Amino acid sequence: MNVCLIFVYLHFGKSVLFWKCAVKNGNREHFLYLSDKYISGEKQLICKQKTDKEKMKGNLDTPVMQKATIYNDGDLAFLDDLSDLKLDSMVQNEIFVIALCLQGKASLHIDGVPYVAYPNDIFICPPNVIINDCLLSVDFKCYCIGMTLSYRQEIVPMADCNWDVRLWFQNHPHASLSPHDAEEFCRYYELLCYKASHSYVNQKKVIDALMLAFVYDMQNVMEKIVRINPRPFTSGEQLFKNFIELLSSSYPKNRRVEFYADRLHVTPKYLSSVCKKIGKKTASQFIDQAVLKDIEYLMKHSSKSIKEITAELDFPSLSFFGKYVKKHLGLSPKAYREQAIYDTFPLTEDGQTVLI
Repeated sequence: MNVCLIFVYLHFGKSVLFWKCAVKNGNREHFLYLSDKYISGEKQLICKQKTDKEKMKGNLDTPVMQKATIYNDGDLAFLDDLSDLKLDSMVQNEIFVIALCLQGKASLHIDGVPYVAYPNDIFICPPNVIINDCLLSVDFKCYCIGMTLSYRQEIVPMADCNWDVRLWFQNHPHASLSPHDAEEFCRYYELLCYKASHSYVNQKKVIDALMLAFVYDMQNVMEKIVRINPRPFTSGEQLFKNFIELLSSSYPKNRRVEFYADRLHVTPKYLSSVCKKIGKKTASQFIDQAVLKDIEYLMKHSSKSIKEITAELDFPSLSFFGKYVKKHLGLSPKAYREQAIYDTFPLTEDGQTVLI
């Protein structure tokens, strides 16, 4: 690696020191900007490293992310040291990211909009946003949680989401928390990291349960922010909300898109297009997800026979129900129920039941 100093600028009148280095590594050039500013007696030291403007994928499977995270099972990750991440690159985020600034200052662009974070500020970024031009002060610290879309939907199904909050944060990914709410975030994060720091029986279930509690508590915090800063919904967003509410309140759930479209006074095609645009899934996918939630609950938590569950959920026959479960859950109803029992009461190597 060759380092060449190509520009130096000193301006002592305003106590500003600035220099620029070009570092050649193969065919790529890296530029390091370092400025030391004194504003009202407060020292700010900001470093930025720029590389080629290539778009990177932001997910949990990359070697860089695997190295940087405290815990990473491919679906859920915790990290509080961003120094190993390539924050200078343009990143297409593929996961849900929730980050709380603890100390220092950060500036970045999300989908082209500039944001600045200070202590107790939170970022909630859904998948498919573009993050770039990230600058961190040298004393910057944060707690960050990343999760895949499938994991997010698994622990908190779409029907349980507060869509007022979800839709608000799609357009406002940055907010300021009260000291109390920021402290609660930290308590959850630190407990999650502690539970993830060593292996034990049912560790995954414990972490998932804590994440479920965390998401619901943070949702309550976000609801307060949305109430203080309300915004009108577009006609499409209002239709989507009405669809989710109708789907959530129906039992047993009709599995036809036409059923919901008729009650919402729109065509099935339009309803699906709105769901795809706003919720990133078709209406049929939302319906299947809600139906599967009911199936999983009855299979895991009731003593009803598979025949009784088939009738309760309004499936035309045992055969149709079996094919539906096999298609979406990968197992026959009988095998799925047996697996659920085993997950609840696992066996040791000598065949003894582990009591939870």
